[in-house]
Amino acid sequence: MNILLQLALSFARAGLFTFGSGYAMLALIEREVVGRSGWLTPSQFADLVAVAEVTPGPLTINIATFVGYRLAGFAGACAATLGLIVAPMAALIVIAHYYGSMRDLPAVDLAFRALRPVVTALILYAVFRLGRTSITDWRTIVLFACAFAALSMRMHPLWVAVGGTAAGMVLLTIAR
Repeated sequence: MNILLQLALSFARAGLFTFGSGYAMLALIEREVVGRSGWLTPSQFADLVAVAEVTPGPLTINIATFVGYRLAGFAGACAATLGLIVAPMAALIVIAHYYGSMRDLPAVDLAFRALRPVVTALILYAVFRLGRTSITDWRTIVLFACAFAALSMRMHPLWVAVGGTAAGMVLLTIAR
């Protein structure tokens, strides 16, 4: 199968069959690009998520664009990004069209309330999978703990990313 079609279909599956935020999509995207297709290793995927997180724009779109570009250049970036966006956007248009007339139905309310813990589980699963490849020794545990503490004290994520990267480079260089 053509790589452009593979990229589009892989990211369409991730976009269409995942509910919630970009973080909830991470587990399915990882399954597509690491497990199913073998385009990236788990470590490469963790690095890509880190880069996509600090790059302006939505996390999953950045990931799709980066993976597509890495595999097939500009055309691959377009195929993966469109694959991720088109299917969920079509579903969203259909849902939005009918939501107004159905939003007061008890079944709709129950469905949305049931989705919340499922989406939370998807996000936690992605965090667990990324953590296994990112938090590997005492230095990375210290970086994680400091970043988590800073975020818990409401420090701006940009400063946590910049400061954590700088501190991590020093810590990882000195500790070798």
